[in-house]
Amino acid sequence: MINTIGYYLALVFTIFSVLFLFTWLTIYQSLTWLLFLGLILYISVCLANIVWPKIEAIPKELIEPKNKAVLITGCDTGFGNKLAQRLAHYGFYVFAGCLQPEGPGANQLRKSCRNAVKIIKLDVTSEDDVKAAIKVVEEQLKGRQLWAIVNNAGILISTEVEMGDMTSFNRQMEINCLGTIRVTKGFVPLIRQSGSIGGRVINVGSIAGRHCIPGMVAYSVSKAAVISFSEGLRRELKKWSIDVITIEPHLFKTNLTNDEVQKKCLEEAWKVTPESVKSDYGEAYLQGYQKFLNAVLDSARPQVDSVVDTMVIAVTHAFVSPSYRVMGHLERIRVAAYDYLPIRLLDLISHHLISCTSLTRPLLLLTKSSKTTIQLATKSSGGIEAS
Repeated sequence: MINTIGYYLALVFTIFSVLFLFTWLTIYQSLTWLLFLGLILYISVCLANIVWPKIEAIPKELIEPKNKAVLITGCDTGFGNKLAQRLAHYGFYVFAGCLQPEGPGANQLRKSCRNAVKIIKLDVTSEDDVKAAIKVVEEQLKGRQLWAIVNNAGILISTEVEMGDMTSFNRQMEINCLGTIRVTKGFVPLIRQSGSIGGRVINVGSIAGRHCIPGMVAYSVSKAAVISFSEGLRRELKKWSIDVITIEPHLFKTNLTNDEVQKKCLEEAWKVTPESVKSDYGEAYLQGYQKFLNAVLDSARPQVDSVVDTMVIAVTHAFVSPSYRVMGHLERIRVAAYDYLPIRLLDLISHHLISCTSLTRPLLLLTKSSKTTIQLATKSSGGIEAS
């Protein structure tokens, strides 16, 4: 660990030295450079955190996988399935939680990983499934240490808040947030009892949990709760030397961002939307929102392996960050702007982006309503009627 921290500090010092030299040469003999010292140090640490995992030439202290096991939820497809294969080939014994233990994803894991993976039926919304999974893990550890829990299971349902009933919120909170909490509460005692000093709980959050996305409010709420839960849990488990890490991806092309799946969810939500709301919004708005949603989903990055690589780092590296944001360079600039721009300005930008689609009906209704209010107010005060 000492060597790893040394390499990291050397990287920070190198970046700091380059930035400091540049600043000194450009504003030499000016007191202003003193004000830049703190800023330079901050930028150096941020750049080091970005560069650190990407430079393979820098030696990293790794966790010895021998006699260590990892539990992963949501291994039917996507990130979970790929991560289970990677960790099994790395040398960990993997307990792969699958919603369909006889499905194609589970069978693929059995075939590719053979004796290094144990498939477990695990619906994270079911107390009975979690209790049964705990029993299986206890029986199958056989002297191994449960090193890490990876809470990967999650869903996405894209609708606006007024569309549909409470199903979207309930379902996403139950799987994305409460499912994470349920699995964590069940398996953390096994990490402690199996003697895994420095064990890990790795929760998959989302950039949407930091910056709420219009049309995905329910999803953003559930992921914000996961991030908050992770921060509190990390501080509580510090006394047991158990670390808690969040993986926060931008949009990536998985089953969650499938256009047809999200279109079906939107249609089902619209069917149960109150008639008064349907009347106010209109079919034109629904079609425009569908176009907006398609544009957002089409922007999802295909480089799924970059998320899996980050998850592997969170499990296998001895020196890890409490959170990892996984996104492209362009998205990183945009998210950085979201971090520092005024909230009202972000509201305006978001409104403009959505209004680029066919959202005319609600805006016309709002304008008409505002004019009527002004007219009534003017009449009641005896003034000249506004036109």
